[in-house]
Amino acid sequence: MKALMNLSVFLRKWLGTLSIGILFTMLAWLPARSETLDIVGTGDGMVILEALARTFERSHPGDKIHIPESIGSSGGIKAIGSDKNMLGRVARKLKNKEKPYGLTHLPIAKFPVVFFVNKSVDVDGLTSQQVNDIYSGKVVNWQSVGGSKAKIRVVRREEGDSSLKNLRVSFPGFKDIAITKRSKTATLTTEIFEIVTSKSGAIGFGPYADAVAENVTVLKIDNKQPTDTNYPSFGVLALIFKEVNRNGLVSAFLEFLTTSAANKAIEDSHALPYQ
Repeated sequence: MKALMNLSVFLRKWLGTLSIGILFTMLAWLPARSETLDIVGTGDGMVILEALARTFERSHPGDKIHIPESIGSSGGIKAIGSDKNMLGRVARKLKNKEKPYGLTHLPIAKFPVVFFVNKSVDVDGLTSQQVNDIYSGKVVNWQSVGGSKAKIRVVRREEGDSSLKNLRVSFPGFKDIAITKRSKTATLTTEIFEIVTSKSGAIGFGPYADAVAENVTVLKIDNKQPTDTNYPSFGVLALIFKEVNRNGLVSAFLEFLTTSAANKAIEDSHALPYQ
């Protein structure tokens, strides 16, 4: 009888150990836990973030970084500030009225803000003064700046746009002009490229990283290429987040941005890592 009891105890322990072993074996075969992170905000620098996202995903199988369509820097700040999203993208500094959100502003890349034209325009460069004259409405025909006789169609961004703000700050003389009322206003980065590529004689402005991927001619300014270090206008792409959300996939992506792989992705996107 005692022998039977001992056998029973042994079998229960053995079966328990076997069950635990089977459980761990099954867990080992389960796919790794994956996460998806949306980075919302400005349309400026989306090409840069797409390149960073794809590079990150190659070293983090199962995790997904999604770069949604633009809702603007202001929209991104509101989304992160109201906890609708955990990580945002902006191409400007936070305004005083936005600082109560308590967001961390982390610059990650510096990119040229360029002027570009429809492929019908036979001009590949302008002086900064010529740009100002075009955008103020003083020059209305491409013939006046060395091109063929054709109407200039000026396309701009709305007041408050990041690229426009960067031009007001950095482009020589641009802050002093009143943009012609005959200009067409685009409210999104994608929209300004759509207008310029579809309208003969059109000129617009936006991030260089986006422009090189579009069917437009990027202009030299004062005989300087956007890749020159002394090109006259640059913008800064930054990420925004609340420190309390700096964990999980948010933390992993932010740490990735300090790596050489991230720097290469930024440089391959025609931008410079922020120093």
